[in-house]
Amino acid sequence: MFYDIAKIKMKAGDGGNGVVSFRHERYKAKGGPDGGDGGRGGSVSFKADSSLGTLAFFITKKNFSAENGGNGGRNDRHGKNGEELILEVPLGTMVFDNKTNELLYDLSEDNEIVEVAKGGRGGFGNAHFATSTNQAPQMVELGEPGEESELRLELKLVADVAIIGIPSSGKSTLISVVSNAKPKIADYPFTTIIPNLGVAAVDNFSFVVVDVPGLIKDAYLGKGLGDKFLRHIERSRLVVHLLDITSPDIVGDYKTIRNELKMYNSALLKKPEVVAINKIDTIEKSKVKSQKSKLEKELRKITKTPLFFISSVTKEGINNLLFKIVKELKLLKRPVFVTEKKKVFKPAERLLRSFEISKESGVYIVTGRRLERLASQTNPDNTEAVARLQRVISASGLIKGLERMKIKDGYKIKIGKRTGRFEDGRIIIIA
Repeated sequence: MFYDIAKIKMKAGDGGNGVVSFRHERYKAKGGPDGGDGGRGGSVSFKADSSLGTLAFFITKKNFSAENGGNGGRNDRHGKNGEELILEVPLGTMVFDNKTNELLYDLSEDNEIVEVAKGGRGGFGNAHFATSTNQAPQMVELGEPGEESELRLELKLVADVAIIGIPSSGKSTLISVVSNAKPKIADYPFTTIIPNLGVAAVDNFSFVVVDVPGLIKDAYLGKGLGDKFLRHIERSRLVVHLLDITSPDIVGDYKTIRNELKMYNSALLKKPEVVAINKIDTIEKSKVKSQKSKLEKELRKITKTPLFFISSVTKEGINNLLFKIVKELKLLKRPVFVTEKKKVFKPAERLLRSFEISKESGVYIVTGRRLERLASQTNPDNTEAVARLQRVISASGLIKGLERMKIKDGYKIKIGKRTGRFEDGRIIIIA
């Protein structure tokens, strides 16, 4: 089935832990520290794939995790880095932060790769902390937790040409004739309930075409199939507006669809347009001529676009229509969709004193990238690691900040995923 919206959760791999180890040499029971660093956790990335056309994979599976980094080893052995998880998504996938609704990435180039959750850094082993005054350190770091994110994926099909029109105007038949698409075709309204994508070729010039499910009046209010598929028109370079010559109000049909485009996104009205009158095989030749004269006169008041009278069944007029489409596409530049490709943290977020304190249900919550990362990499059972965290907390000004908020002994404090309590002007990490 076709799906163009999906909500998922990502978890990058945690970094591996550093280890405490000392070199064992012959005739020397305890040599210097040789505990290795943990490996980096695997990141999670998306890769755009033009061969895909739906987000169905993300409907049945919603939680994704990359591999954790391995722990360090003795003899300065570095832990194994976690394997990166690369998930393929259709070209035209937009990635939003599901909590803030912020657009993070727009994968509009084939094989483009963006990282959506960064793997955690591996913790340092005790060999990293050896100094001239501390030649046998017991200090190590735990691996940094991998990033977590809740994302919303929205697919906007990337097509050169979008075929639009009211239900049963012959859009699916037309796309099956001009491209390699094989849509469901029947003579009743709303046969097409999903967009159909195909590739057409004219004299070695190929282009992608999408057949958008039929629109009716007030589709933007949710009537019929609603306007949920109109997003797939936004990235097209050219619109083919298909009308049915047997309709009792052809001009009214044209106005209706144009109005639906306007109500959804007025920018769609500015897209280059080709108007085709379909099903000329269903009426007498003499009536086709009179209809041509009448429609050219009436539609000319609304649009200056030349009209093409065609039959998707007999293929009459199809070549002229295709040549016009190719001519227009050659004049139009491919759109460029620009979004930031990487999250860039502001310099202030890396500063030791950059943190915020809030209070929820009697618990003081500290947020600050540097403090959260250090707290997460501190083993509460490692005396030297806890002492380092206390020094950093003291230097950061966090204690003064808590005291300004009138904190009292015994109150709980959360720094990232670490929990502590306030006692005698210090934060005691308990979990």
